[in-house]
Amino acid sequence: MRTVAWLILGCLPVVLAGCRKAPESCVVTGVTVEESKGPSILLAVGIDREELRKLALEAFAAAPGFEVPAQPPRKGAPRCRGTVSLLDARLVPKGALGQVEVLLRLEVEPGEEQDVIGESVRGAEGLEPGEARASGFRRAIRTSAGRAARALSAALAESRKPDAEVIRDLESSDARLRELAVGVLADRKNVAAVPGLIARLLDPNPEVADRAVGALAQMGDPRAVGPIIELSRRREGAFVAQMVRAVGDIGGPEAEAYLETMSSGHRDPVVAEAAQEALRDARRRRAGGRGAGAGP
Repeated sequence: MRTVAWLILGCLPVVLAGCRKAPESCVVTGVTVEESKGPSILLAVGIDREELRKLALEAFAAAPGFEVPAQPPRKGAPRCRGTVSLLDARLVPKGALGQVEVLLRLEVEPGEEQDVIGESVRGAEGLEPGEARASGFRRAIRTSAGRAARALSAALAESRKPDAEVIRDLESSDARLRELAVGVLADRKNVAAVPGLIARLLDPNPEVADRAVGALAQMGDPRAVGPIIELSRRREGAFVAQMVRAVGDIGGPEAEAYLETMSSGHRDPVVAEAAQEALRDARRRRAGGRGAGAGP
């Protein structure tokens, strides 16, 4: 096992019980290249599958929390496999020589019992004088893969934390860490996280607030209905439709009363239609639950 540093230098005996080792790096045993159906984007930009695979491995090797060993991994080391996809690549007119833009997705599967973690990153690089397009695309892919691997590293580290620590991360000053914490807590469905997730509905970062709506809907705790309804009154259009569906997923008397009002009285037809559909689904689930629990 590799040597790790103490979280607090020297860890005095009186606090030794509170110190813990950093988790081992995940050994990347390989990377699979995936391409969507249709014309090959890789072929269009002049990069082959093996080169993309190597760029992804290079990104994992440089990111904290991952290890790409030159030799077979040590026995018992945590292992993971990666997947890389070039989803889009284009040359756009910008500046004197143009600019290449890519959309790259990097995924990692930490283990058989853990969900795949993925990150999509857009990257852009201006072409240099005399530079071939393939070279510019290669630079953009390398930069994007590096950013994606670092994001996956942070997500993997968050997924390894105990619930209490992840709940504390909801109050972090780092919006990215708050967003990761919301996602982890949604998957774990620990009701102790509900108050913290409700507080994130008012997060100054809209992406964190939107993810909190989805997390609360996934958890299905009725305490979230009122706060989500209140938030919906401050939003418009597609955001309101998202919250309508979240309220419907949670269900309950308060949710159904709100959905009835929205389905018949909201001025946006998209929102009204979403409310009608959510109300039907909520009533169907309620009726099904009542039937399942009925005695002979």
